[in-house]
Amino acid sequence: MATKSSKQSFNKRLLAAIVAGQDKTSVPAWVMKENGQTESQIQQDCLQWFAAQYPVLWQEGMLFHIPNEGVRLGKMGARMKREGIRKGVADLCLCIPRGGYGALYIEMKKPGGYQSPEQKEWQRNCEKYGNLYVVCKSLEEFKEIVTKYLRGEYQREVKKK
Repeated sequence: MATKSSKQSFNKRLLAAIVAGQDKTSVPAWVMKENGQTESQIQQDCLQWFAAQYPVLWQEGMLFHIPNEGVRLGKMGARMKREGIRKGVADLCLCIPRGGYGALYIEMKKPGGYQSPEQKEWQRNCEKYGNLYVVCKSLEEFKEIVTKYLRGEYQREVKKK
């Protein structure tokens, strides 16, 4: 079983390697969880299931990944900021309104993973504007949440003024 040598994030470990003059390919990009899957693999499995279960929605691009992770150095990092990259944004968006929600945003985490402060802040803002935000830690959890959402089983409570 592979484990993380320290509690540092990949970005911090990568930056430290670059500063130390080490080859950036020597820094592992992921940490395996106990059953051998990475967070990335869990997300890939979820997308494969969705594509098979909801082929029309998949082909129409209604579920998509928001590529906000990773280190972008120099000009690339500056360009990405100008293009609107934001810390904390969820990994996936299912942009179909259901149950009074505008969309479903999904943050993928491996078991034992947790949201960063930026992710918690983005969740609050996302929910403030009428979206459903969830954290998924497994394929089974993803299947249940997406299925219930698309059936309209989650109902947004609207506060009356």
